[in-house]
Parts: sequence; structure tokens; C-alpha cells
Amino acid sequence: MTVFVGVDGGGTGCRALVCDSLGNALGHSTAGPANIVSDFNNARDSIVTAVNHALTAAGLDHSQVQGIVLGLAGANINDHATRMQSALPYRHCHVTTDANIALQGALGNSDGTVAILGTGSVIIYRQTGSIHTIGGWGAKISDHGSGAQLGRQLLELSLLSYDNVQPDSPLTEHLLMQFNRSPQAMVEFAHSATPDRFARYAPLVFEFAARQDPVAVSMVTSAVTQLEQYLHAVPAASRQPLSLLGGLAQHYIPWLASDLTRHLIPARAGAVTGAVELAIERYADTSA
Repeated sequence: MTVFVGVDGGGTGCRALVCDSLGNALGHSTAGPANIVSDFNNARDSIVTAVNHALTAAGLDHSQVQGIVLGLAGANINDHATRMQSALPYRHCHVTTDANIALQGALGNSDGTVAILGTGSVIIYRQTGSIHTIGGWGAKISDHGSGAQLGRQLLELSLLSYDNVQPDSPLTEHLLMQFNRSPQAMVEFAHSATPDRFARYAPLVFEFAARQDPVAVSMVTSAVTQLEQYLHAVPAASRQPLSLLGGLAQHYIPWLASDLTRHLIPARAGAVTGAVELAIERYADTSA
């Protein structure tokens, strides 16, 4: 029996799925973060762990894997995808972006747009069969509306309120209490924090925005404006249908303009399923 493996690796975690040639799930597993720009070696370890455990869950081993496709955060930067492909112990292996597998999972081979809103963020769309992306260049200078960006901004605004530069709010007070009202502790955290650690604070922003917290509402309004600018940069014909994915996707929907929400559809399948589909498409005729 030969099988195919899909991997979805992002800034918060890594998922692996093992399927037969018909796409029937045989085993799955999760592991730690797998952003290959933020931490290449740790990402590799997370990938290998997730794949090994998924194969074990399926009662299989590496010799039965005919092909594996990995969609990884950071794979669009420089030669990181090529390096990771070489560093992994798999014979028939292809590394692409996490956006590509999300598009495949959500829309199959159809045209349309997917917005991925998790630890990072990126817009990807297919137009007459050609795939394009907007954003997704990493948390330091891109990924607007992402969990990492919102979390980092929340720390910044909380420090400004601590210094009486800007008004405080229940949200900034709540965040300060997470660090025992110690700006030194916040600075120490931020100095070494990876995107996924910043992103842990993002759900608080939406939680407090729902309570009409002024700082939270301002943050969400600004993030939504940026997200809508990204989406309106997609050619109008390719915005239909539109699918939102990622841990923050459902939080954003109530805030989006109606010209976007009326085209929303649920994802056909998850990103890791998209990775398996691409593996089957790419390696079905390859001798194991």
C-alpha cells in the first residue's frame, strides 16, 4: 500500500495528514510551529515529528509514502523552501507555501480568493488558472491584520497607556496585568518573542472590541481597513467566491464591508487536505 502525506506548517503549529490515493484519511497528527523563516531548525523538527506520528497513527512507515507536499509559512522567502526540501528525509517531497495549500483546500481548482488570517496573514487568489498572492512577507514588515501584528501592537499600546502617553482602557489594563504591570517584563518578552507568542494576545483584542473597549475597537477598525485594502487589490472578478481561513477569520467577518461578505463561502476543505490533494496530483504516477 502506498500513501500520500500533506503537511500544513504555520507560525502556531504543524499538521500532517496521511491519505490513500483516493484521499481517504488514514492518520493525522500535530506538532509545534513550522515557520521556516522564524526558526528553520525547529520547523524541520516539527515537520518530522508531525509526519512520523501521523504515519504511526495510520500503522504505516516511511517506505510506504509515495509523495509528500508541505505548505509552509515562509516558503515564499528567498531559498528557504529549497533548503527545507533538501533538509527533510523524504524521497519524493515538494515544499510550497501554506497559502497555496490553503487555496487548494478551500477552492479546489476553481478561481476565487482566500484570505488567511492566523499568526501571519496573506491573500491568495486564482484568476483563469493563474495563482497570485498579496502580502504574506512576514510579521516584521507585512502580515497586516495577523495575530502576530495585533499582539505586538497591543503590547505597544499598553506600554503607552502605562506611560500616560495615551488613555488606558480595560483591554490595556488587562494586558498589563498579564505582566504584573511590569514594563520591564513586557520588554523582555517582546525582545525574544516569536510571531506565535505575540499572536496569543490577538483574540483578546476581538474579545474586548465586542465589549466596545475603545482601544480594542480602534485596533480592529484599523486592521479591518488594512484587510479590506488588501482584498480590494484583488481584481473584482477574482474576489468571487471569497473564503476566510485561519484562527482569526471568524473574528473578522462581522466587521467586514458587505461588498465582501456577500461573496463569502465556507472552505471546501482544510489546508492540510489541500496539501494531500497536491501530493496525489504531483506524485500519483511516480514510482515509490
